[in-house]
Amino acid sequence: MEGEDTAWGWQIGTAWQINQDHRIGFAYKSEVKLSLDGYAEGVGFGLMPGQKNDGNMKLPLPATLELASYHQLTDVLAVHASFNWTDWSAFEKLEANLVGYDTPQEVKIENWEDNYRFAFGATYQAMPKLALRTGIAYDTSAVSDKNRTITIPETDRTWLSVGASYEFTKKFTLDGGFTYIIAKDASIKEARSTDYKSDVLAESIGGTFVGQTSGNVWLIGVQANYRF
Repeated sequence: MEGEDTAWGWQIGTAWQINQDHRIGFAYKSEVKLSLDGYAEGVGFGLMPGQKNDGNMKLPLPATLELASYHQLTDVLAVHASFNWTDWSAFEKLEANLVGYDTPQEVKIENWEDNYRFAFGATYQAMPKLALRTGIAYDTSAVSDKNRTITIPETDRTWLSVGASYEFTKKFTLDGGFTYIIAKDASIKEARSTDYKSDVLAESIGGTFVGQTSGNVWLIGVQANYRF
């Protein structure tokens, strides 16, 4: 299936400066509801090679909430922590509204769950112009073992990060960061259950898959800040 859409969302945030050395921040981003207009193709929709059927699909992008804190322990050392929640339980299934059908056509049951990320880090002011940072985070999977699929093989992840900021002038700062994400090995069995009509159909076409997902991710970022 292929489709596109443009949609709007909103966000709100606030920060509480408890005192000179301690602050707490809160941020919330709303759910964004997409209605993807496009087409479907393939034998799974009863279409011959080259045939397409126009339609649309509803897809919610989940709301997120984050609570974070910063604590200056000494003149050169600060620690920070955060808790993040993502409303992935809104992602229950994929259904397509196609031309020629009176009811939505089930593409895939997902049954995702809300996921959580816990993070802790520290900043060390090595020199007046140079700050060094490090942190660790644990990101829980949005799918249970039963509902993990080869389409999106979600699993728990551990984030290990280091970074630095250098203040060239009072107005110009350069930041850099590196993160290594370790994904937990997890098993996959698809078709998952005869309770899922979409899985039964997929199995009749492509057979059964039994295996394991694993993987690691490298992230590198560079950012320049200029204050007017």
